[in-house]
Parts: sequence; structure tokens; C-alpha cells
Amino acid sequence: CDFLHFTDIFQKLSAVKDQREWVIGSGAHKTLVNLLGARDSNVLLGALLALTSLAESPECREKISELTIVEHLLVILHEYDLLSKRLTAELLRLLCAESQVKEQVKLYEGVPILLSLLHSDHLKLLWSVVWILVQICEDPETSVEIRIWGGIKQLLHILHGDRNLVSDRSSIGSLSSANAAGRIQQLHLSEDLSPQELQENTFSLQAACCAAITELVLNDTNAHQVVQENGVYTIARLILPNKQRNAVKANLLQCYAFRALRFLFSMERNRHLFKRLFPTDLFEIFIDIGHYVRNISAYEELVSKLNSLLEDELKQIAESIENINQNKAPSKYIGNYAILDHLGSGAFGSVYKVRKHSGQNLLAMKEVNLHNPAFGKDKKDRDSSVKNIVSELTIIKEQLYHPNVVRYYRTFLENDRLYIVMELIEGAPLGEHFHSLKEKQQQFTEDRIWNIFIQLCLALRYLHKEKRIVHRDLTPNNIMLGDKDKVTVTDFGLAKQKQENSKLISVVGTILYSCPEVVKSEPYGEKADVWAAGCILYQMATLKPPFYSTNMLSLATKIVEAMYEPVPEGVYSEKLSVTIKRCLTPDAETRPDIVEVSSMISDVMMKYLDGLSTSQFALEKKLERERRRTQRYFMEANRNAVTCHQQLAILSHEHSEKSSLSSSSSGAASFKSELSESTDIPTENFHPTCGKDEDRTCDEILSDDNYTLENSEKDVFSELDDELDISDNSSSSSSSPLKESAFGIIKRSFSASERQPQTRDYIGCLGSRTRPASAGIAVSQRKVRQISDPIQQILIQLHKIIYITQLPPALHCNLKRRVIERFKKSLFSQQSNPCNLKLEVKKLLQGSPELIEPNFFIADCHLLLHSSGGNILAPDDRTGFPGSFDMEEGMTYEQLQSVIEEVLEESGYYNFTSNRYHYYPWGTKNHPTKR
Repeated sequence: CDFLHFTDIFQKLSAVKDQREWVIGSGAHKTLVNLLGARDSNVLLGALLALTSLAESPECREKISELTIVEHLLVILHEYDLLSKRLTAELLRLLCAESQVKEQVKLYEGVPILLSLLHSDHLKLLWSVVWILVQICEDPETSVEIRIWGGIKQLLHILHGDRNLVSDRSSIGSLSSANAAGRIQQLHLSEDLSPQELQENTFSLQAACCAAITELVLNDTNAHQVVQENGVYTIARLILPNKQRNAVKANLLQCYAFRALRFLFSMERNRHLFKRLFPTDLFEIFIDIGHYVRNISAYEELVSKLNSLLEDELKQIAESIENINQNKAPSKYIGNYAILDHLGSGAFGSVYKVRKHSGQNLLAMKEVNLHNPAFGKDKKDRDSSVKNIVSELTIIKEQLYHPNVVRYYRTFLENDRLYIVMELIEGAPLGEHFHSLKEKQQQFTEDRIWNIFIQLCLALRYLHKEKRIVHRDLTPNNIMLGDKDKVTVTDFGLAKQKQENSKLISVVGTILYSCPEVVKSEPYGEKADVWAAGCILYQMATLKPPFYSTNMLSLATKIVEAMYEPVPEGVYSEKLSVTIKRCLTPDAETRPDIVEVSSMISDVMMKYLDGLSTSQFALEKKLERERRRTQRYFMEANRNAVTCHQQLAILSHEHSEKSSLSSSSSGAASFKSELSESTDIPTENFHPTCGKDEDRTCDEILSDDNYTLENSEKDVFSELDDELDISDNSSSSSSSPLKESAFGIIKRSFSASERQPQTRDYIGCLGSRTRPASAGIAVSQRKVRQISDPIQQILIQLHKIIYITQLPPALHCNLKRRVIERFKKSLFSQQSNPCNLKLEVKKLLQGSPELIEPNFFIADCHLLLHSSGGNILAPDDRTGFPGSFDMEEGMTYEQLQSVIEEVLEESGYYNFTSNRYHYYPWGTKNHPTKR
């Protein structure tokens, strides 16, 4: 109640702008942040509302962002009710204006949590979440992460407008007043709005989505995905005016949509889409805005011009927008392939995105016009050239299998055109990255340059040394960059297979990247591709080709003499300049081949290989953990199914027994009762009937039952052994008495449940066996050992975890307690179950070196390692144990156990009498077992 009054007071104070600084000065914001972990919903809502009001002032927002608040907010966004999520999203939207808050969202892996909220149907929650994404995707790494998690597709799905969304009229102010009056629960988020109000909220949400896409397409790969996902069509539909729409909101949405389209237009490969989209006068205004202009007012003239167009002109624009819809039915087929999109044009033809008529896989198909003069002057020459090209492509198709080389699938002729079906590479040519960086006034980093160049070297080594193929047309437009700059060498239309030590003499290829021997029409070999690789390496460093001139003779002279401007000093390492110089050696004899080039950058390649090995090792470990987890879940499901079947069989058997008993005579029942109570009845006068087992002796039946019991005992005791494995040698001898005592319990359980019906049938056989007077077990007193109850150990460990999580809140951020709290939540989450709870606590007791799954400790490990001075030792300092956290992977059970014990010591847990004797069998306070 006191906390509720506290939050009510500061809600009212924070609502007044002039009093906010006084609230911050009193330190009340720190208490409000601590109350975000409150269990009472009214206290939580009050804290959220008060902090939201404070965050509207920049000075107060800065003070709040200095606290550890983001993790609390992400937990609420992930786990709490809709109202709490909505208020939290609005607070986080305001706080994300501060750079340190955006860093914390990234650190605590907030992107997947935020993207999961995009599935909500509440407009105001969606609006706040999308604006959070707009702010955090300014970071290039976060922008890539949003794409990887499917954020671009989700944003486009919202823009598509085929979802039924709801909203309400409440604002932060009205919610704050309602909470102060105790009426917060009476506000219904599903409150009906008028169509106009709902439309206005929808416009605001769509404008936010356009803003998010605008920031995301600054990354070229993101921009390519937006185009591939039909984003140009989806966004272009929003620019069309509608007379029934709210003028102010509608015009603002048009501005945001135009800005997103203008950013997409800045990527050169997309410009062909816009040339057929707008009329000439509108297109001029669109171009004059310039590349990557964020100021939204710069697009108002464009919106005003569009809205002033005549109805017929607007109808024509609408038709043009429909024509770029990639999801419309294919209007053209070539062979057995549906043409979906035009990807680009080259010197010899066009490239299309296609789909086979009977399949779903997307492919690329290159169309080559055979009337091109390069193929010959007459039909005979053209036929000969086509035959050679098809032969070469057939060889390439059958031979080339390399991750950095494109795959070819099929070639065929149709209507005097050659069609080459190949792998569709999702990405953009390296040349487009050059243009994009130049327009953004950015540069390649050196690490990125080496990453691309090393992959190019690997591809060329494979082609030259293993397949004896010279590409002959290696240019930036024939090198595709996919996700994470994965290189794929494409366009082998000019490639030729050569024999050992042979030279090629045809003059083909792009002259800007042609070597001196090609320009001089001299024989050339694989080193022609090395020259081209050097030109590309130079262009990655300077964003311009090393040899360029509008005069063809001047250009040829520069190439032959290798005259180019050196790479500016101080920007990149000396190794880069030396590698370029060696690749651009004019004399083919002294120019290195691709193996020699690779040897020059061996240290860089080793670093690259080390990164690959580390990544592969991490992926293998992750795969192994997933495999074990899947196997464990499968075995558990299988075991549960078997148990279920057994229980059903027992119930069915008992039901049939009850039915037979109800039909039996009272005399027989009385006889059985007397037989069971008496021990003096002569067994010779009793002749049992064994039903199906009448041909078998009672000994045989007992033998079978004992065999089943022994097998069951083995399974149970193997589990007990696993549980007792946490003990050391001193307690291992106690397992036998435990087994003996457990044997009696298990045997009684089996005889009481499964064997009871059979016992009734052959009770006479059992009665014939007399128990000797000396029967029993004699155990020496010296051999009796105290045993440890594994269940008690589990309960003690759970008691410690819950004890820590119920301690009063710390005055300052306590990373250790936060890690323990998150582990406790995972133990009792909806995804967990009793078997999983037992298994997780058992691993903690054993001090397992396995990583805790799901791995949500990475961010906390970073902070905890930093706060501990860079090293957290194992509790027992045993030899060979890696003492520090693996920054890339997370926390192990052993490390978590060490953290738990440290917190218990700090909180005085062992000072209480009742806790002093909570020892483990190995004699120390809950330290992991020594191995």
C-alpha cells in the first residue's frame, strides 16, 4: 500500500513539467526503477507511468538512462500483460533517444523480443515498438540483426494492410489519472474506435514502418531484401492520394513513403523500377531531392505535386505501381520457366529471376542475344560460337562445386537466343556496393576488404589450379556479395578451359580490368585474372578503378604501363598497397599467380581461417547442444508414452478384475478372505486354477515375474546411481544400503500394483512355500554408512536459489543476483517441466561444465566479467579448468554454482543456525565435486 501511494504521488508530480527536475534531484527515479520488479500490478503500472512522464524531459531522460532499466523493460515486454507492454514500449521509445539505452537493448538481445511484439494487433503498442526499431537500427550491427530475425518481412506485412488491428482512446495522461484513482483496470484496451480514429492510428503506424525501412535500407543487403520482398510495390501504394483520408495524417504518410522510396532509389540497381513508376515532371522533383536526405519536409513538395495531378494521371501512376508487383501472375514464360523479374543487363544480354513451372525454387536465367556481333558476322560463325559456349558451359556445369563459384544447371536455345539457367544469388554485385558507398561518402573497412579478397583468391585458386579454367571477364559486376559479404563469382560466359601451359589469344572481357597482354593482343593465361583481382582490390580501397580514361588510346597506355594513382597513405595498411602493386605488375612473367598472391597475405588468411575455425567450432557446439536437447526431449516423450500405456493396461486389468469380482459368489469371497487371514490352512487341500497359465507351474510364473522385476530394478538403480554420482568416494559405499532399502520399497510397489491380480490366481502355490525361521539380513554395525538423500540435496539447492531471489532489492545493480533470478525464472517457466527442473538442479549440484540452456546469460556474463576484473575462478581452483567466462558462449552450471555460493556468503546465509549444516557429501559448502 505504501508503494502504491508512493507511485501515485510521483505520477502527479511528474505530470508537471517544472517539477520533474525536483523529482530527479530527490532520487525518486531510482526507487521507481527498482519498483519495475514489483509483483503488484498497480505499483508496476504506477512506476511505469511516472517514469514515462519523467522521460518526456531530455534532462530527466538522461538521468534515467544511466540506471540499469532496459533489462527490466525487456522482461515486461516479453512476459507481462498487454497494458504493461504498451506502457513499457512507450517508455522505452522515449529512452531510446539516449545512446546508452540503445546499447543496452543490443547488449540484452532486445531485438528478437521487440520483433515478437510486431505480431500484436494493438495499434499503439505496434507504433511504439516500431519507433524503438527506428532508433536502434541506426547501429549497423543492429540493422543487420533485424534483417536476420525477419524484421523486414514483418514491417512490410504491416504496411501491406491486410491485418485487423485494434486500438483505444487512452493516452499516458488519462492512464496516469485512472491509475491514481484506482480505476486502471476498468479501461478496456479493446475499446471500439470510430473508423476515422482507427484510420488515423493506422496512418501513424504505417508512417513509422516507412521510417524503419528507411533506416534499414542504408545497408545494401537490407535494401536488396526489401526489393526482393516486393517492398517497392508495397510502399509505392501508400503514396497514392485518397480523398476520404485525413489530410494531415495522410500527407505525412505520403512523405514518409516517398522518403523510403527515395532511399531505395539511391541504390543503383533499383533505379530501373522507378523510371517507369512516375511521370517525367514528378520524377525530376523526386531526383532533385538528392540521396539519403532524412529531413521529412524535403518531400512535401513532391507530395503536393502528386496530389495536384489530374485523375487520369493518378490512374496511370496506379497502373505503373501495379506493373511492378512481383506477386502478380507471370505474364511471360520462356521454355518451362516463368519470368518473375528483370534483374539486370550485361554486355551480352539480360538476367531474369525465374521459377520453374512445376517447382518453387527461384533461379536466375541469363538471356544471350545471338545476333550480337561478338558471336560472328554470319549464321555459320554464330552457330560455331554458340556451340563452343554451350560446350564450355556444359563442362563448367559438370565440374564446378565451390562455395564461392556460381552453380550452372542448364542451357538451351529458343528463338535465336541462348538461355543459361543458374543459381540465384541473393545479394548485390560488388560494383553496386562501390556506387552506394560513394554516394553515402563512406569507405570499406580494411577487414571487410580482406574478407572479400580472400574469398576471391580461394575461388580463383580453385578455378586455376584444380579446374584449369580462366574466367577472362572478372569485374566487380561479376562478383556477388551475399549475407555477411559471402563472395560468389558469376558470369562464366567468357570463361574458357585451358590445357596445361597453354595460352589464350582471343580479345574478350571488360577493358577497364583487362591486363596488358590482352590489350596488346598477346597470348595470356590465368594471370589475367590475377590482374583483374588487383584492379578490384584497388577499387575496394579507393572506390574507383585504377585505370580510367574517356580516351581509349590513353586508357590502353595506362594499362600497358601500369600507371595508376597510389592508394592514399594512412588509410589502409602497407600490405594492402604492396599486394595491389604485385597484382598489377605489367610483365606477365613476373606477375605472381594466385597461389603466390595468397602466400603474400598468409598472415591475413591465417587470421581469416582462425575466425572461420572459431565460428565453426561454436556452431558445432551449438549443434551438439541442440542434438542432445532434442534427444533428451524425444527420450522423455517416449518414456512418458510407455508409462502412459502401462498405466492404461493396469487400469484396464483392474477394471476387468473388479467386474469378475462383482460377479463372483459371496461364498467364494468369504473363502478367499479366510484364506488370506489364516496361516494354518493346509495347502494340499487347495487346487488353484491359473487360467491362461494353467499349463505352467507357479515357479515358472514367479521366475518370469522376478526377471521383469530385476530389469525394472536395474533401470531404477541406474537412475539412482546417476543421482548419487555427485558424491565422492567416501560416500559411494552408501549406495548399497540405499539400494537394499529401495529394493524393498520397489518390490512392494511391484507386488502391490502389477502382481496383485496374478497373486490371487496362484495364491495356493505361494502358500506352499514356508519361510524358514532364520530368514533375514544380517549387516555388521561397522559396515553401516550414512546415506545422502538426493531429493533432499535438490530441495536444499532450490531453497538457496529461492532464498536469494526473495532477498530485499539491492540498492545498486547486483549482477550476480540478476543472473540467479534469470536462472530461477527459466526453472519455473511455462516451457519447463518437473523432469527438466530435476535435471537442471542436478547439473548445478554436480557442477557440470556444460553451458546453461537456453543461453540468456551472455550479456550478464560480459558485465559480470568486467565487474570482477576480468576473471572469475572456479570454486575449487582445480587444475585445467578455464577460470574465466567464455565471452562468446555464456555461463556454465559450475560457474553459476560459484556465483550462488558467493551471494549466499555475502547475504549471511550460513550465519543462521538452520543453514550451517547444509553440507554436501564431499564435505564443503556446496562446492562442485572434484574430479
